[in-house]
Order: sequence, then C-alpha cells, then structure tokens
Amino acid sequence: MRLIHKAATGLLALSTIALVGCQNETTEANNSTESSSEANVYDSGKLRAVVIGDALPMVKKEGDNYDGLSFVVLEAIRDQINVSPKKKDKEVSIEPVAAGSAREGLDMIRSGAADIACGVAFTWERQRSLTYTLPFSVGGVRLLAPDGIDGTPDSLSGKKVGVVKDSMAATVLAESVDDAKFQFFDTPDQALAALKDGNVEILGGDSLWLRANQAETAPEAALVPDRPYARSGVGCVVADTTPHLLNISNLGIGRLLSGYINDDDGVRSAINTWIGTDSTVGLKDEQINRFFTIVLSTAAEFNPQS
Repeated sequence: MRLIHKAATGLLALSTIALVGCQNETTEANNSTESSSEANVYDSGKLRAVVIGDALPMVKKEGDNYDGLSFVVLEAIRDQINVSPKKKDKEVSIEPVAAGSAREGLDMIRSGAADIACGVAFTWERQRSLTYTLPFSVGGVRLLAPDGIDGTPDSLSGKKVGVVKDSMAATVLAESVDDAKFQFFDTPDQALAALKDGNVEILGGDSLWLRANQAETAPEAALVPDRPYARSGVGCVVADTTPHLLNISNLGIGRLLSGYINDDDGVRSAINTWIGTDSTVGLKDEQINRFFTIVLSTAAEFNPQS
C-alpha cells in the first residue's frame, strides 16, 4: 500500500520542512555526508528492516509476507525514500531481516547488517548507540495476570514472571519488583506461547502488546496494574551513522501521522487495522488522533487542518 504520493498537499509539504528543522545538531552537521550504509539503500533498492518475532500489534506474518503497525510505518518510510531526489532508477522495497532476539536485531543495525527497526520502545541505554525517530506509539510496562494479582510489587513477591529478554519491561520490572522470579524469552511470540500453554501464569511487557494478544493467549487474565510501571515512546531506530535515513524516516512518519489527523481514509484504515476500535487493542480514533497531534505539535509546530 502506498501511503505517500509525489503529489503531496501543501500541509504535508510544510510539515516536511518543519520536521527537517527538528533534527539534532549532529544530524544536521553530518547530513551532507552519506554513509555507505545509506548509499546501499538506494543502490540495492532494499530497506533492510529488522523483524523480531511475530506478535501483534506491531508484526503479523502470513507465509512470507509481513504486516502490522510496524510495517505500516515502514511502508510510509519506503514511500518517502521513493520520492526523494536521491532515489536511483529502481524503486526501494522493504526487505525483512529476521532476528532471533531484541539484542541480535539491534546489533544488526549497529553493525550495518540491517538499516532500521520499527516498534522499538525508547530506553536511554539504546539511545547511547542508536538514534530514534519520532514516536508513532506509546507503551507502558504492565502485566497479564490471573485473579488475585493486582500487578503491584507486593502481589508479585515470590511469583514467576515471564518477560522478553533485553526488553524495556524486563529492565523496569527487575528494578521495581525485588522478590519476583523472572523467566526470560528470546522473542515476544515465545513469551506468548508460554503464557498460553501455562508454562508461566504472569507475563510482563508493553501494554499494547499485552492487550493485542490477551484474548488469544490468556482471555481470563487481567491487564494490571491500573497505572503502568513506566511509559515510553515507541518509534524506529537507525544507526547514529545514518543521519539521512533518520531524516527521511522522520519525514515519512510525520506525513503518516498528519495523514491520520487530517482524515486520510487510507492512512486511517491502515493504522486502525492494528490499534483502532475494531482491532484487538481497541483504541478510539480520538485517542490516536490526540497522541499524533502531540507528537507533531512538539516536533514540528504542526497544526491540524480546521
């Protein structure tokens, strides 16, 4: 699905200009020098995107095809690359690169074996060696747990909690809950399978991920506590040596978010499929709209059309 067209509206063009201006000084200083990794995207015609597991709402795999909210965002970035003056004769396409764990996938980006990963929660540790785009979602650390466990540290004392290794949830819960025992899984789908099979009865993770998979894996469980342990923006990450890819990714995400705010039917449908009212996440249009407006108004002094 093509979400960004060459004939952009005046509003999107203005958003593009504003978003370019919001990059940090390091990015601006290096933007004139394209790294070999960035050149490879144009020369090869491939945007190599890390995929970790197969779990809603970010990723859904059917056969050899991938979909999900992360791929809606990747398609917007791909479309932005394909309207860039730097594009060669061939159209750039998305090439999924499977990773066995979060650490392995992010190391692929650091080493240049992959270009980008989307659906990554912000942490200060990751920010030290990777660069984040604008967020397109927000997550919070919560748990799926049976009756009698309200998700507070006291209720988790002595309990076994499943978490995805190297995830933000694993770090936050380990720091917040002194007496729990943690069982680590390499990928989100491994953790969900363990919950469904009864190998763990409590699973900690991102709120959107837990809610999206609750009905399928643990319909009797509750999403607790009422307030998350921590909240974090969720965006894409690129290597800090690829400033042009960071800029063009921000432009693609910015256009996607502004399209949703301004009632673009294609954009609304693509996003709502994964997190909207009729999805397993069940967010209202107004909730999504409000978050997107905050992101763009903060980054680009964006004002939606009246």
